[in-house]
Amino acid sequence: MLRKSFGLLALTLSVVLAPSLRAGTFEVADRNELNRLMVELRAQQFLSHATFGPTDAEVQALADRMMQVGIRRAASEWIDSQFATAPTLHQPLAEAMVAADGFDPTQSGINVIRYRYHAWWHNAITAEDQLRQRVAWALMQICVVGESGSNFNNRAAGKTGKGRWLGLSNYYDMLLRNSFGNYRDVVGDVTFHPIMGVWLSHLRNQKANPSQNIFPDENYAREILQLFTIGLYLMNPDGTFQRDSEGELIPTYGNTEIETFARLFTGLTYNQSRALRNGTVNFQEPMMMFDGSHDQDPKEVFGGVTLPGGVSGVADINAGLDNILDHPNVGPFIARRLIQRLVRSNPSRGYMRRVVRKWNNNGNGVRGDMKAVLKAILLDQEAWDGIRMVRKARPWRLEVSGAGTEKSRLQEPVAQYVSFVRRYGSTDNPNGYFNMNRLNYNWAQYPYGSPSVFNFYLPDFQPAGDIKSYTASRRIPERTLYAPEFQILDGVFANRTPNRYRADVINRQTVHTNLNNANGVIRTTISYDFSEEIALASDPEALVERLDAKLCCGTMSNSMRQKLVETLNLTTNETNRYRIALMGVLNSPAFAIAE
Repeated sequence: MLRKSFGLLALTLSVVLAPSLRAGTFEVADRNELNRLMVELRAQQFLSHATFGPTDAEVQALADRMMQVGIRRAASEWIDSQFATAPTLHQPLAEAMVAADGFDPTQSGINVIRYRYHAWWHNAITAEDQLRQRVAWALMQICVVGESGSNFNNRAAGKTGKGRWLGLSNYYDMLLRNSFGNYRDVVGDVTFHPIMGVWLSHLRNQKANPSQNIFPDENYAREILQLFTIGLYLMNPDGTFQRDSEGELIPTYGNTEIETFARLFTGLTYNQSRALRNGTVNFQEPMMMFDGSHDQDPKEVFGGVTLPGGVSGVADINAGLDNILDHPNVGPFIARRLIQRLVRSNPSRGYMRRVVRKWNNNGNGVRGDMKAVLKAILLDQEAWDGIRMVRKARPWRLEVSGAGTEKSRLQEPVAQYVSFVRRYGSTDNPNGYFNMNRLNYNWAQYPYGSPSVFNFYLPDFQPAGDIKSYTASRRIPERTLYAPEFQILDGVFANRTPNRYRADVINRQTVHTNLNNANGVIRTTISYDFSEEIALASDPEALVERLDAKLCCGTMSNSMRQKLVETLNLTTNETNRYRIALMGVLNSPAFAIAE
C-alpha cells in the first residue's frame, strides 16, 4: 500500500519502478555465502533504523560481529557502545565552523546563520554517536521548535555574548544530551529552555491579575499535554483508545486542566534578568523564576492530586511535571511516536505493549528510561520482520521481500538524503566539514525548519487513496493505517527529489556556496564515490543486484530488477548505465520505503 502510494516519486524512469511484493532472489555459491549475505542485510536493516544510514564499513563491521555472536546480541552490543559514546554537539561545531572561515558568530552584514545548518548536516553525516543523533532528530519532531521564533535568526549577541541565532543549536544539543536519559528530564529541560519559552510563549508568562486584564498564557500548557506527553485521548498500553459506555473516545484533559497548568507555567523569564519583563535575550541558559510573578495558589492536577500553595515557582513546576509524566498515557503516546520515527509507521498492538512495558518499568522500577525504551524498540522482533528472508538450496539462494504496508514507513526526505551522502560522500573542505546548505529548495523539510509545533507532518496523517479505505489486520490498533511522511510528499517534492539525485549522480558532486571572506567566496564541494557502481557497469545484472543489497536491504522485487536490467541493456555506454541504475534505485519505492 505504501509502495503503491509512492507513485508520485516515480515520475522518472517509471518503467523500472513498478512495485511488487514478490521476493527478489540472490543466488550464491554455498551455504556460507548465503548466511553471510543474510547477516549483511540484517545489519543494514538494523542500522537503517538506528542511524542516519549505514556506511559500507559499518555494515561489514556489524555483520562480522553478528556472524560471531548472533544477530540480536551483536545489535544489542552495538546499542550499548552507542550509549557509551560521548555526544557530538552542534553549537560548538557551528562556532568552530564560523571561526574556521574567518567570521565572528555575532557579525552583522553576513548570513552566519547558515552555519546552524552546516553543523547539523555535518554531525548527521559524520558523527560517531549515530544513534544519539537519530534519537535527537526524533525528539526534535516531538518537542518541536522552528526557526521562525522571535530573535531565533538574530546575529546580535545575547546576554552571554553568544549570537542569538545559536539558541536553536543549544536547544538541539539539550535534546541530544537527554537522548539516552529519562524522558522526564527531556520534558523538564524543554520546559525551562528559553527557546521553547519563546516558541510557545510561556517566557514572561504572568500570574492572573484580573483588575489589569492579565491572565496566564495557555499555549505551553496546551501543547505540553497534547504533543509532548499524553495526547488528546486515553490510550491502552497496546495503542488502542479507551472508550466510554457509548463508544466515544475519552479526552485526557479539558479546559479546566489547561487553565490549571497555564497557572503552573508562570514566572519564568530569561536567565540573568532583573525582573520578569526586564532582561536581555538569553538563549544559552535555562529560564529563571520570579516567584512574585508565579501563581502560588494550590492547583488540582491529574489523578486527584493537589499541588500545595506557597512553594517556590521552580518546585511547583517540577511537581506539576512529575504529575504529568506519571500519567499512564505518556508511555503509549510517546512510544508510538518514537517507533514511527525509527522503525515503522504502524506499530502493532503487541509491539506497543512490549515497548510500553519497558517505558513503565525498565526492570528497576524506573519510568521513561530512554535506554530501556530504545532497546525495546530496536531489538523487538517486529523491528526485523519488515523484511522476510527465505533460504533455499539446490541452487543456494536467498529470497528477500518487504513484508508490506503494515510493517514499513516512508523515509523522510532529510533522512533519505543524509543516508545517500553518508554512503557516497566526501568533502573538500580543508577542515573536513560538510558545510552543506539547508537544501529547503528540494524538500518541505530541513533542519530547524518545522513550520509549527505540529512538526512537518502529523503522526496520524493518511494520504488520499487506498490507505484511507483500507482495513488493517487486527494486529494494528484501531485497524487503521497512517503514513505521516506522505503529508510532505507533494508534486514539488516529487519533481525536485529526482532532480536533486540526478544532479548529484551526473556531476558526481554538489557545490555548496557559503560566504565571502577576505580571501573570496567560500565553497565546499561534496564529491560522490561511485567507483563500485562504475566497476559493475559492464554487468547490468550484477550492478542492479548490488544496488538492491546496498541501498534497499534487498527488497527489490525480481520484476523490478528485471525491468531495470532491461533498461540498462538499452545502452552500451557504461557511464550512462551506472547513472541510470543509481537514479532508478534512488528514486524508487524500494529505496524510499523502509521495512
